[in-house]
Amino acid sequence: MDYGKLGAGLVAALNDYEREGRPALERHVGVLGLVSVSMSAKAARVVVFIHCEPGASLDHLATGGIEINGGDGGVRTGIVPLDALGRLTDDPAVKRVVPAVQLEPLMDLAAEKVGLPALRASSGLTGQGVIVGVVDTGIEVSHPNFEGRVLRVWDQTLNGGGVAEGGYGLELEGTMLELSRDTNGHGSHVAGIAASADFTYSGVAPGADLLIVKTDLMTAHIADAVRYIFRVAGELGRPAVVNLSLGGHGDAHDGTDPLSQIVDGASGPGRVVCCAAGNEGNDNIHAQFRLEPGCARTVPTAMLQVPPSTTR
Repeated sequence: MDYGKLGAGLVAALNDYEREGRPALERHVGVLGLVSVSMSAKAARVVVFIHCEPGASLDHLATGGIEINGGDGGVRTGIVPLDALGRLTDDPAVKRVVPAVQLEPLMDLAAEKVGLPALRASSGLTGQGVIVGVVDTGIEVSHPNFEGRVLRVWDQTLNGGGVAEGGYGLELEGTMLELSRDTNGHGSHVAGIAASADFTYSGVAPGADLLIVKTDLMTAHIADAVRYIFRVAGELGRPAVVNLSLGGHGDAHDGTDPLSQIVDGASGPGRVVCCAAGNEGNDNIHAQFRLEPGCARTVPTAMLQVPPSTTR
């Protein structure tokens, strides 16, 4: 096992797992992308980002329960049994393995707050011809405000063969769309603000069509969702805007985390990603203490993720 290739949060979880067994993983489930923890019939696994050389083939690693999703860039996504992490980190093709972290749905803004009526009156823009992609808790397809405009749903929480960007979940279209349900409501709310066609409560782009990804909120799977939406929009010859009304604090907030790298790489002309920002600006989420002269204090940093190029 090359522990130097593992993200710090994963090292902490793995150490607990090796000392205390699977019950110790429960304390990490709400933060890291750990799955099958309480299912004794399955190996405990973790959803990860895998750093490697762009274009490198990792096919030889896809055995023994290791699953590596599609893509050929310098950061891939996948799922790995904890007991197989040693084989993954010992492989020279792998530079670093960073655990996915759990994000939260965040959305508290409305169209009125961004001056939508004045913009629409002056420009006449409705979003016609544009794809709005929403990566969230799903969508209530049968709602009349979205009628006929939801082109596809990739439900990452359903069992299925997945899509090109990842061999998990189920892609739905046509009459099959309603197999995916938004039991949370946040995704439908976000989609409504983005593209509702209601006369009174109109969204920002009531003329746009929708591509929806119901995500399990793992950062690696959110990255797959962004790539999926841009691929499908490209196949349709349409520009796309992807909305991520989600938040979390498992990274440095400076663009060096794997999800930000993938979003940056996928964005460009006709491909825009919008992310929630500022919702927790006043929250007390930072470590703080008073340090008296001659004293020392320790700050735990188990979730610190150091980019591969950073010298420690």
